[in-house]
Amino acid sequence: MNDQFQILSDFKGFGNPNGKIWFVGLEEATNFETDFDQILKGYSIEYIPAEKGSIQKDAKKYGNSYTKVYDVMAKIMTGLFPKTDWRTYRNNLLLTKEGNEFQMNLYPLGKKSLNAWPEFYQRQFGFKTKQEYLTKVQADRFPGLYNYWKKNAPDFTICFGIGNIDDFKKAFKLNTEFELSESNLYLFPTDKVLITPFFDNRNMGQDRIDKTVTTIQNLFTKNSNNEKT
Repeated sequence: MNDQFQILSDFKGFGNPNGKIWFVGLEEATNFETDFDQILKGYSIEYIPAEKGSIQKDAKKYGNSYTKVYDVMAKIMTGLFPKTDWRTYRNNLLLTKEGNEFQMNLYPLGKKSLNAWPEFYQRQFGFKTKQEYLTKVQADRFPGLYNYWKKNAPDFTICFGIGNIDDFKKAFKLNTEFELSESNLYLFPTDKVLITPFFDNRNMGQDRIDKTVTTIQNLFTKNSNNEKT
């Protein structure tokens, strides 16, 4: 590991860390090699709020498949806080400093696929294998993410990537979960965490988005009633 990797490992995420809802993924879906110097410079601060309209520009430039994760986030946010339609929220507020959400990734290096291990990363950071990298991140980065999460204390956290549920459980020290029948969602009510499939049209259709929103709303209602009694 070197100083450059430490910069990337210290970076927390995007949006507003004081937001009520946190979204947590596994890693960025892009190889950092092409724009490495620019990424390193940008990630030298703790977090980055999106600029208003930047996601809309990306959708127009690269197509909706590029913004599929943001689309699901916006649909969940407008389901929980129905003040506008999801596209308007995505284009103007999602992950901005005025938004009500924050997004972080467990692992700091972007890759085209979870199984990939680019030779550039081995050469740049000195990790001989992907497993060596994962072990280092879990030992050093996970505790920092956990402390940052506890300090900011979001009302609810949604982790997306059900196939890596053990990574989320390890990062956030989650214990007792309840599998929600016929929805492929795992709820940790004490920690106010929900683990969902990956955010794309195939895995997170409108029915599962609605179930996600309803699950969070029901937990909010239950906790509110418990506080009154």
